[in-house]
Amino acid sequence: MVEILIRYLGIKTKLLTYIRDEINRITSPDEGVLDLFAGSNSVAQFLLQDHPIFTNDYQKYSETVSKALIEFHDKKIVDSLSVEKVFGAYYLNNKNKLLEIFEKPLTFEREILNKIGTDYKGSNFEDFIDFFNNSPYVGHIDNKHKSFADCLSYFDEKNIKSYRDNNNKFPYLLFSTFFNNPYFSLLQCVEIDSIKYSIDTLFTKNEISEAEYNIYISFLIYTLNLIVISVGDHFAQPQKIKELSPDSSNPRDKIYLRERKKIITKKRIDITELFYEKLVEFKNNYKAGNKNNKAFSMNALDLLQSNLLDNLMIKTVYIDPPYTNAHYSRFYHIPETLTLYDYPKIEFFGRYRTDRYQSNFCIKTQAYGEFKTMLELCNNKHMNTVISYSNTEQCILKIDDLIQICNSAYGNENVTINNIEHLYRNFGQKPNKIFAKEYLITCIAR
Repeated sequence: MVEILIRYLGIKTKLLTYIRDEINRITSPDEGVLDLFAGSNSVAQFLLQDHPIFTNDYQKYSETVSKALIEFHDKKIVDSLSVEKVFGAYYLNNKNKLLEIFEKPLTFEREILNKIGTDYKGSNFEDFIDFFNNSPYVGHIDNKHKSFADCLSYFDEKNIKSYRDNNNKFPYLLFSTFFNNPYFSLLQCVEIDSIKYSIDTLFTKNEISEAEYNIYISFLIYTLNLIVISVGDHFAQPQKIKELSPDSSNPRDKIYLRERKKIITKKRIDITELFYEKLVEFKNNYKAGNKNNKAFSMNALDLLQSNLLDNLMIKTVYIDPPYTNAHYSRFYHIPETLTLYDYPKIEFFGRYRTDRYQSNFCIKTQAYGEFKTMLELCNNKHMNTVISYSNTEQCILKIDDLIQICNSAYGNENVTINNIEHLYRNFGQKPNKIFAKEYLITCIAR
């Protein structure tokens, strides 16, 4: 099994065996399983050797990961994966141009990271904080760090608009102008932009297949996950550097120093090494599933209402939608932007896409109706459902409401409920980790 590519909110790693056993209990090996909200694809991948697998997620980065991990690739495709292809002439052309454009801030960044060493306070670190807090990004170029003085025009909205009008424009510089400090180092952004340019150009020139393209992009998504500087290691909230007390009397100073060390450590990570490690792991551990496996990227209800599933022999639908008002698109806007690479309009310091997806499952007035329609559509298509539900205070839809919907759609006699107690990461809340009941609700189609 290939390691999970995305640190996903609500990921079911600890529950995979329970979920697989329940799905296998009601689904024969030749019958298909649809993961309707695939997210990180951890559940779909865990079932890969047991059934034909179909995935869906509205977010394009999830579809890309699914095309890499879940869809079938023959040995020829896997054997053809090569770092030499990705880090060849196209990569170097883009990187060299960006090294020229951002020469002065890149030099400052390299020198200050070297000067800091392992000393996370003092004058050198204060210089780093100035650079970290005052690096420009698209549309924000006033009063920025002096090292950027000669390249501020690249961050100007007029320049970015020219890229929106032609997002294949050379050189690629979306990450360098959108997500450098605090999310990533400027050098890491240069690498990301150049790797993406290389993969896109290879595909455009028919030097790699669509399957290879999706696999390579999924490796790049993986690298973002490991180097991002953010609260909780998701992409929702950029990490800030907290001020130490002058006399080291604050009990939280030790925590702040650990955070500073983590930031510097991540800023020094070489993306090319991570990319290579993931490629080697993929080639060594990839196991092909069913040749009919397919990834979709649609609104869940639209997919169920379409005829796209009619001939796929899907017996069971695994359902794990968002249950809180935390719109997942905010937590994963950076991998989504990497996948689309469209120089989006952004808002707030987090640089969130203004067009980010808002799920009706996260809206209190809509969630009940969405769930009811979804289960009725599944039953009308004679598909069983296995539903994951974490019973926490943040849930918009309460467990009694969910059971009522299941009973209405499938009939009381066809609904069974199991619960598993496990340690749950209570993101953004205190305490940080709590014991929660995870329900597995199984509905058998009539």
